[in-house]
Amino acid sequence: MAGRKGKSRAAAIEEALMGLGCPFVGQLRLDFDEEPMPRQDPAVVLLAAIACEDLEPRILRALPWLALEYYDLDWNWAIKEARRRQKQNRLGFVVSMAQQLGARNYGNEERLAILAEIEEKLFEYRLETEDTLCQQGMAEGSKRWLRENRGREARLWNILTDLEEEAIR
Repeated sequence: MAGRKGKSRAAAIEEALMGLGCPFVGQLRLDFDEEPMPRQDPAVVLLAAIACEDLEPRILRALPWLALEYYDLDWNWAIKEARRRQKQNRLGFVVSMAQQLGARNYGNEERLAILAEIEEKLFEYRLETEDTLCQQGMAEGSKRWLRENRGREARLWNILTDLEEEAIR
C-alpha cells in the first residue's frame, strides 16, 4: 500500500478502502481532476488494518464489510499473516462481525458458508491474551468498562471493543 510520502498508515488504509468501494469511509471529493483511487488487494488491506494499532472507529466499522464483500480473498495468506503478527483474534472478530452483517440479507449463503469456515479455522489459533481492536492507546478505565460490557463475539475473541452488529449496519 504505497502512498504519498508522509501519509499516515490509517490514511492509506482509508484510501485503500475507498478504492475497494467501501461505502463507510472517505470524504466528499471535490477535486474531480484527481485520478481514481487504485484498487488494492483486499487481503492486504484487511491485514494492514487489523495490524494497525490506532484506527478511527469509522474505519473499524468498515472491516466487516470488507471481509463480507471480498469473501473470496486469499484467506490462507490472511490467516498466515494474522498468526505471524499475533492478530488472529482481531481477524476472527472481524470475520464474526462480517457473518452477522451478511446474515441480514438473503443471497449471502455462499459468503456466509466461507466465512464460517474461516472463523472456525481462526478459532483453532485463538489466543487467550486480551487485545483491543486497533485501539492500543485506550485508557485503563475504558478497558475495564469494555471487559464488563463488550458483546458476545468480542468476549469470545478476547477483544476489547464496543463494536457490535448495530454499529456496522
